[in-house]
Amino acid sequence: MSDAARAIFRFAFLPTVLGVSAAAWIWREALVAHFALKVDFGTVALLLTLLAVFVAEQVFPAVPAWNYRLLSGKPDGIRRLGRDLFYVFIVTQLSALAITLVDRELTSRLAALGLALDRPRLWPSAAPFAARVALAFFVLELGSYGYHRAAHRVPLLWRFHSTHHVVAELTGAAALRTHPLDNVLFFLARTIPLVVLGAGAEEVSTAGYLCGVLGILAHANVEVSPRLGGLLLNVPAIHALHHAAEVQLGACNYGCHTVLWDRVFGTFRPAPKTPPTLGLSPPGPRSLWQELVAPPRP
Repeated sequence: MSDAARAIFRFAFLPTVLGVSAAAWIWREALVAHFALKVDFGTVALLLTLLAVFVAEQVFPAVPAWNYRLLSGKPDGIRRLGRDLFYVFIVTQLSALAITLVDRELTSRLAALGLALDRPRLWPSAAPFAARVALAFFVLELGSYGYHRAAHRVPLLWRFHSTHHVVAELTGAAALRTHPLDNVLFFLARTIPLVVLGAGAEEVSTAGYLCGVLGILAHANVEVSPRLGGLLLNVPAIHALHHAAEVQLGACNYGCHTVLWDRVFGTFRPAPKTPPTLGLSPPGPRSLWQELVAPPRP
């Protein structure tokens, strides 16, 4: 591809994906009716986002060696893709089921304490919807940031969170290489503050959808100009530093979807000129058993 095409891509890809994703969410009811969708719209939209990112990674990769290289004749790319697809279609469904069960129990217990979801407390329910979505997003992200830092410092939490850091190459699909228990704990850290504040279900679901899109984009193997989102959003080059195999180098950029709280709490580091070596230290592959059933102790 020409330098001009790559330059256009660097500036156009992120706003295009975010714009299309926002439009799809706004008109989701019409789209569901038109295509007669029988599955959750958010799931379909995120799978399409993964597909769009995969295509972009093949055409404009930030680090070509991070791609699956399916035509190279080597089996490692096929194995990586197979494992990523296993997480996308199987493990994420197990996580979703676990989160649904935890959500029901959480709602029941909080309702018994007088903190029912439909009873506003400190939440500005009269504010414009866009403002409530933005507030839900940043509250959600604050809880996520706090748990994420803890997961890197508390050995028991790290055992499960490290499943996400075992990957040595970042791609959009790598965003879903996560342990179900880690997903549940992230969910609790993100959700409980919003429930206590009395946030409405619509703005919470909208913020959650936005987080899903941004999470995929943060892990994408594409070159995005940090000037487009680096002041606020967690663009790929910035998030790649968090995945560095060197522990001290990766102790930064804990925000999953934005770097706002990293800037507030002093854990932000700008993207390096050269992508770091990714993975765990010491490096090495793990079996699915080690990743999902019995993660090794640190």
